[in-house]
Amino acid sequence: MSSNASPTPLGSESAPASVLQAQLPRLSAEFLAKHYPKQASVVHVGVVHRHGERTPGCHRLPNISPENWNLCSRGASLHAAFAQAAGLPATPPNHAYVFPREQRNLGGVFGASTPETSEIKSQNAEGRCDWGQLTDVGRASMTKLGAHLRALYVDALGFLPENPQGKLYLRSSMYVRAVESLQHTLGGLYPNQEPGKQSFRINIRPASHETIFPSLGCAAMSRLFGDVGALANRNNCEEYQKLDAELRAIPELKDYFALQVQVGKTPVAIEVLDVIGSMIIHGLAVPAIFDDALVKRLTSGGAIEWLHPSWSMPALARMQIGPFVRELIDEVVDAVESDRAGRPAQRQMSIYSGHDTTIGPLMAVLGSDSAKLTAPAGLSWPQFASSLRFELLKDSESPYPTVRPAWEDERRIYADKAEMIPFDKRVRPTNVPDTLYQWPKDGRRNPRATRDYYVRVWYNDRVLVLPTCKDPGAHHTQMGSGVCTLDGFFKQIARFVPSKREAASESRAGVVTKN
Repeated sequence: MSSNASPTPLGSESAPASVLQAQLPRLSAEFLAKHYPKQASVVHVGVVHRHGERTPGCHRLPNISPENWNLCSRGASLHAAFAQAAGLPATPPNHAYVFPREQRNLGGVFGASTPETSEIKSQNAEGRCDWGQLTDVGRASMTKLGAHLRALYVDALGFLPENPQGKLYLRSSMYVRAVESLQHTLGGLYPNQEPGKQSFRINIRPASHETIFPSLGCAAMSRLFGDVGALANRNNCEEYQKLDAELRAIPELKDYFALQVQVGKTPVAIEVLDVIGSMIIHGLAVPAIFDDALVKRLTSGGAIEWLHPSWSMPALARMQIGPFVRELIDEVVDAVESDRAGRPAQRQMSIYSGHDTTIGPLMAVLGSDSAKLTAPAGLSWPQFASSLRFELLKDSESPYPTVRPAWEDERRIYADKAEMIPFDKRVRPTNVPDTLYQWPKDGRRNPRATRDYYVRVWYNDRVLVLPTCKDPGAHHTQMGSGVCTLDGFFKQIARFVPSKREAASESRAGVVTKN
């Protein structure tokens, strides 16, 4: 099988939905009038995205997958340009700039030149990729995401200025593909910056302090994840076992199941999808049996293996992504307080570059219903370049809901007493200060002191309707249940956001409760 096939071009914004590629909405006049009426202004935007298309994580399924993926022609030139800008030596032949483990932990960007070996690198060829490397298709899709953000927030709404200095907060995980994805997103958002005239700081945390995706080094979380994952597979046994049986019947997968699969432990669907999905999206030929229907079932099977546990148990979702959600809430609170005080927020837009293991748990936080803790119909693996956008909106003109949600007047939650309230009874996260519910001018407390502010969450090309925001009085009276009142948004995520002490305690104990 040839490994030199050219990448397929990205679909247009009007292309049909794909289970492998994230789609973005078309910014028509009708779209803007519907979602951004004149009386509603954008106050803050938080963007969390998965990295772009990449090669598989390793050379798995050798009977199907090529040994060499020569789909990274832009990588070498961009790495060389980066090395020159950073004052690093040019990469000699058969060397590459990578993330050594010790530099990952220090939050380094590119480490020293490291010799390639046949064991860890593909055969050298024009445009060859390493395993797990962002490809040219991935670079293009991330640039496309950035261009969409520019078309919406700079050109159409005028929310972001032409000179972004001091207005953006950029953060990435320590993985090269995530850092490069953020760089290309930024390139699409601000494509005409003069070299040397404008610089952007990308923040990278050491692994010991990372919250942007679950820490696989947390033994308690890993153990719980495995236990709950096995339960999820049993609960979905008929569908999942049927998929497993069909995969075992595929001749090209015979060696994989014989040599690499541990029954009940190996996440079969996501490992097969990692190879097959990457091949399809890059225009490489796959066995005919992997048609659209089977690929879609693989994305659902992967979700059952990896994402369903987060939906099934809020305590596990807290351990996986709760500290990161807490940081997102801090941004919303600062933006509201700053806007009410008439001063600029610390961050006008934040962009976080993460992984499928970032998007998946976040979807659990945003979609779990307290009455039915199960994965929703149609749940599938987050596509490459998937993004969640948290928009904080302000509307002082539209009538505020006159109905009061049943939970609005529940027990007031003060920072020093919040931990005494069970997670499922909390009205808002512990890091939302009580001062947010005081009128700015006279300091009087009122549960509706934040009534001008709303939150809308986009997942790729659609608005997510959060369960609590469907409640009467918890959403915008004109724009509907997709635009939450600030308190409706807080209520949805409150039980998923532990305090720092609670996060440390749950991680140590590994105790999963019904909350």
